[in-house]
Amino acid sequence: MTAVTRTALKSPRDYRVDFWRGIALAMIFVNHIPGNVWENFTSRNFGFSDAAELFVFLAGFASAYAYAPLFLAGERVAATLKAWRRAGVLYLVHITLTVAAIGIFSWAALALGYGDMMRTIGLRSFITMPMETMIGVAGLGHQLGYVNILPMYCVLLLMLPLHLALAQISRGAMLAGAVLMWIVAYVWAIDVPAFPLPGGWFFNPFSWQLIFAVGLYCGLNRRETGVAVSYRPWLYALALAYALLAFLTIRFGLWWIWGQSPLPVLITGFDKTYVSLTRLLHVMAICYLFANAAASSPFANISRDNIFTMLGRHSLPVFAVGTVLSLCGQVLKHGSEPSIWFDTPMVLAGLAILFGLARYLDWWRTAQKVTVRSSDAAAERARGAMATPDEPLTPILKTRRPV
Repeated sequence: MTAVTRTALKSPRDYRVDFWRGIALAMIFVNHIPGNVWENFTSRNFGFSDAAELFVFLAGFASAYAYAPLFLAGERVAATLKAWRRAGVLYLVHITLTVAAIGIFSWAALALGYGDMMRTIGLRSFITMPMETMIGVAGLGHQLGYVNILPMYCVLLLMLPLHLALAQISRGAMLAGAVLMWIVAYVWAIDVPAFPLPGGWFFNPFSWQLIFAVGLYCGLNRRETGVAVSYRPWLYALALAYALLAFLTIRFGLWWIWGQSPLPVLITGFDKTYVSLTRLLHVMAICYLFANAAASSPFANISRDNIFTMLGRHSLPVFAVGTVLSLCGQVLKHGSEPSIWFDTPMVLAGLAILFGLARYLDWWRTAQKVTVRSSDAAAERARGAMATPDEPLTPILKTRRPV
């Protein structure tokens, strides 16, 4: 019996995962309105990775709790179907968001005269080759800008059973397999092909699966031992030094340090499609630093009612609504310069809607549970009222006593 199949240690829910997922969702919303003042203060301005890498890492971590217990307990088919069903839901949400993006930008062109917006985010193909593009949209071969992360996530969930099967052998084997796929994807330029335009997906799932697998590895460790990665002073110092180096590179434009290296782009470059090692190490360093924050730090004690925790707890609806709001924000910002007086109310209004949505979904989930409990209690009282004192409540198929 391997380590991952042993009974996992029981541990209280760690709300830091939801919290950081909420932070990532908020930053994605802000970043998807290019040209606003506040995008200069999101994580991509302080290091090599951005909210997308953090989101995928946390998705892998959460999968260790959502799908791994069932799979590692021997219910492989049930766990696989559960993950693939979620992939199907993501596909439907992606198609809905794509249609919404087309509608929003088309309205801006017709009603506001912003015709040039139909030449952005991949919409030009709908004008030059509409039938081919519609086929591409349905088959995920044509993805609009700012609406292209969910297809990658779909493929990661389709790959999840493979990762978990390797994890049953050992978690090291799972990581080794993910690293091998990452290298092969870069060396042979393997990607999901685009259609009708040439090339492949911007978020190459054969490369991004490594970030997902690292998160899954940490989640499996957390389930079994209570710790994702053990704290080591030297490792903490190394992660801090790398995060500082990344910050200095961004802040002072020290890209030439990396450009002079004879190593391939996969190692010292900053490619996002194939996830250069610099980006991977940065998101790992940041996660390690915050996961090992001092006990007195506010990042070490996150409550269930934290507003960002609520966002992360309802990640898919929040992401979907946030995407629509950011597309509307692009229309509002069209042709205007960054302005703190305009951008601040716009961003705050969008975040307020997302927080309100998360709060509503929390309330709705609680209301449903209360309704179910009330219905069960009412049914129990009804069954009790029907039972006579000398005939206690018994199963329906009980043989009745003779009169």
